[in-house]
Amino acid sequence: MTVLDHCHKATVQGNKISIRMLEFLSTSEHPPQGFEDLAHDFLDVCRNMWAIEAGLKECSRTRQHLPPKMMNELDKKFKTTQNDMQHLDQMLLRYLEYERRGTMGKIQKGWRSMFESNDVGKMKDALSKTKEALEMAALAFQWSLGDDTKIDDSVGIGYTGLAAVLERMDKARQRPPGTSGSRGASRSTHSSSKANFSEDPVMAQIEHMSTLNLDKPAAYHRGDVGFERKDSGREPVASSHRGNAESHRGHATSHRGDGASAYAASSHRAEVTSLRDGASSFRGHPSHDFHPPLPPLPVNIHRSSSSMYGSDHSISHNAMHSHAGTPSTMATSVAAGSIHSDHANDYSKQIRPGTSNGVSETDLWEDGPVPVVRIKADPATMPRWAPRSTRGCDTPAMLAALLVAVEDQNHRMVEELLDRGVPPDGPNDNQCLREAVRRHDGESVRLLLLFGADPNGPGHLGVTPLYAAVAAGFYDGATTLLKYGANPNSVTGPVPESPIAKSIMDDRPNLTLLLLKYGGDANHTMVDGETILIRAIIKKRSKKLIDVLLDYGADANGKDSEGATPLFGAINSNRIEVVLSLLDHGANPNLPGPKHMLWPAVHKPEILQLLLDRGADHKKTPGIVELSTSINNIKSVTMLLKAGADPNCKKDGVWTPLCTSIRDNRSDIFHLLLNNGADPNLSSAEFPAFKCVTHNRLQYLQPLVDAGAKLSQPKGILETAVQFNNVDAVKWLIAAGVNPNDRVPVTGATALTTAIKNDNVDLLNLLLASGADPNGRGEDWPIIVAVKHPQMLKRLLPCIAEPRAFKGIMEMAVVANQLESIKMLLAAGVSVEDRNGGVFSPLTTAIRERHKEIVYYLLDEGGADPNSPGEHLPIIKALRRMEGHDTEILGLLLERGADPNKVYRGHNAIIQALENGDDHILKFIVDRCVVDVEAKDELGHTVAEIANTRGSETTWDILNGSS
Repeated sequence: MTVLDHCHKATVQGNKISIRMLEFLSTSEHPPQGFEDLAHDFLDVCRNMWAIEAGLKECSRTRQHLPPKMMNELDKKFKTTQNDMQHLDQMLLRYLEYERRGTMGKIQKGWRSMFESNDVGKMKDALSKTKEALEMAALAFQWSLGDDTKIDDSVGIGYTGLAAVLERMDKARQRPPGTSGSRGASRSTHSSSKANFSEDPVMAQIEHMSTLNLDKPAAYHRGDVGFERKDSGREPVASSHRGNAESHRGHATSHRGDGASAYAASSHRAEVTSLRDGASSFRGHPSHDFHPPLPPLPVNIHRSSSSMYGSDHSISHNAMHSHAGTPSTMATSVAAGSIHSDHANDYSKQIRPGTSNGVSETDLWEDGPVPVVRIKADPATMPRWAPRSTRGCDTPAMLAALLVAVEDQNHRMVEELLDRGVPPDGPNDNQCLREAVRRHDGESVRLLLLFGADPNGPGHLGVTPLYAAVAAGFYDGATTLLKYGANPNSVTGPVPESPIAKSIMDDRPNLTLLLLKYGGDANHTMVDGETILIRAIIKKRSKKLIDVLLDYGADANGKDSEGATPLFGAINSNRIEVVLSLLDHGANPNLPGPKHMLWPAVHKPEILQLLLDRGADHKKTPGIVELSTSINNIKSVTMLLKAGADPNCKKDGVWTPLCTSIRDNRSDIFHLLLNNGADPNLSSAEFPAFKCVTHNRLQYLQPLVDAGAKLSQPKGILETAVQFNNVDAVKWLIAAGVNPNDRVPVTGATALTTAIKNDNVDLLNLLLASGADPNGRGEDWPIIVAVKHPQMLKRLLPCIAEPRAFKGIMEMAVVANQLESIKMLLAAGVSVEDRNGGVFSPLTTAIRERHKEIVYYLLDEGGADPNSPGEHLPIIKALRRMEGHDTEILGLLLERGADPNKVYRGHNAIIQALENGDDHILKFIVDRCVVDVEAKDELGHTVAEIANTRGSETTWDILNGSS
């Protein structure tokens, strides 16, 4: 910290000590001996600090640099001063604690003084030394500034008040004989000084400074007045009422429930009496220019005898109450006339809950309907008061003083400051008004509005006073604001919602009704696109509040930004009483919002019945019965069927209620639908009987058949049972007479071919035993399907009369790479040269698919001819399918007698090798045979001519070596 920072810190601390010292002087009947001298020395030290601080600021502003040695010396002195002030502050806190404890505190004080030395004397000596240490520096800076008055013009209110008190006490000593003239305060002198405080408005304010909460740190300094404040845990005492306070004594009860309640009540009574007496003497004093008493607010009758209000709660001069409670902690700093506070979005979190001035939430809701009352606020007819002077009263210090008075609910001081011309908006726009609202201080709200505070000013937080009143649940304050023209629908600054929306969000029905009476928009749309009616419904606000919104013109069919209607929200919230109210107020049960009301209502049978009774048309919701079935709600299904809904109407053009009941295994709904005309042959994603098979619901097959289901239309139900491996269903269907050879209309599959394809031997045996035809074609011939499954082929071959009748079966077994099937087919008499389609031979297919094991078997065991062409000659196929220099198949063919000079379709092995351009393979062939260079291709070119055209010298050497 810099030297200036240390100086400023000491000055700030001094202002707080001044306030404590002022409180002690105004409350203590017997101040310790020497205390007044101590106070004078303390003020002298503070004056020196002001002068030094002003000089340091001036040096900083003009960029003058003081010698480092001087700055170090000043820094030491400031630290010493700060240490002395800390000791003084602790001493004052101890003395104040004694005073607050009453008789017990005085006994403790006397007991302590018997065993301890004089604290006041020690502190006075320390301050005297500090004053002498700072005096020369202060004189130097005062001389350099040249204007001594400039130093004191913006000092804190604590300094100012203490100086005024000491000055008046000094004057009291100079009175005629009979009064004490020493600084040592006698009881008579001190009491007379206190008695004179109420004779002057400023002195009355100083006297009332004792009500300040001194646990809250405060700071004031010249030029850049700063004020910081935090509410402590100590509850403020309820402030007195102006005017006819006697008529409201019965309401000035304490809200405390602990052991401090008696103290709080007595403090309250003492304060009311003191301020009332002080006000009387002040009004009777002839030497002051004082205005007549402020006019009360007019009493407006809010209701007739049938209104929901239990009594008249209009705000007036004579009937305003301010509540004592536990204020929320809010750190606020005022610097150069600006307040730094928490963000506006957290404003409502800072506001303490509670009822407003004796009006509870429930008091405002009586039995029976709430009549619609509309009040047009006319701010021009409300009382206004012009201050007697406005000159020089808008300084930061005065604005901060007004804020302090509002925070402490010092109504007398608030009125005095406003009447002297302090702007009612406070350090920042409407901060005083918002602070009064936050503290539920109806009298301060009235005074501020009386002197011209803007009821719609959002201030730098973006929070209007009315929004703050709603957030705090302050009914009386909201009423006053509305009378002065506050807008219940305004949305300003960072606060995204209006006061009426806030009342709905915070569930304050009494305030919602109040705002509606004063022009609140019942169709107001919130920032998220919801209407306040929809928000009230989905947030489970009371039916009476919703009725009030509807009675005040809320549109029962008004949609939010997503197309949802209030009725849709009420149904989804399962609020049948609200649904009924909406219908009574004209809500359309057939208006999509965003979808037809019956769709969400099927989840709530009671609401569904109500909608059906009130005209909801089920024909506009095709598939509603299926949805009810899908959610397993038999009550809704029953209601819809009784209302005439079609049990066969498909949802989304696909799903039927009957199939859905089978899928979900809802026997009760299944039989209910059948008894009400559901079609057992109407297809959904599949037919009902098929659904029983695929979902293993065999118990429903017989009721379906009894109801007229046709198992053979469409065909394929047995194949479906085989496909899902439902053995019980296969047996039931065969027993029911289903033909095992029926083919599926689309794929042509039969139960037998599906069993073979699924490699299901048990079902194959069951089908064959039940009369399935092994020679009957399904999606393919059973034996052809079986070559891929050797075990199935083994079971099927004995049932096939002539396996050779199925051309190409051997080649298919080769394609399937099933050597076991090949062996069984050869054993059954199928030819090894059996070509598929007359082209593809088993040997060429085995070479093409690179099934070497099958190639060996066909050549060595099956007797396949290596020179018998399939799609081409085996040796040509081997050259074309060769991978790298893998000559295993080529060598095997040559060893088994393949002729490389045989020409088929214009090619032989030599010509293919020349076309491949692989001399290694050409030499491999030439080394094992004699090359016929005169063999011709399909164009008539000989091998020699092809070699001349494509070959190299190496190629010729290989061919010449052979020839």
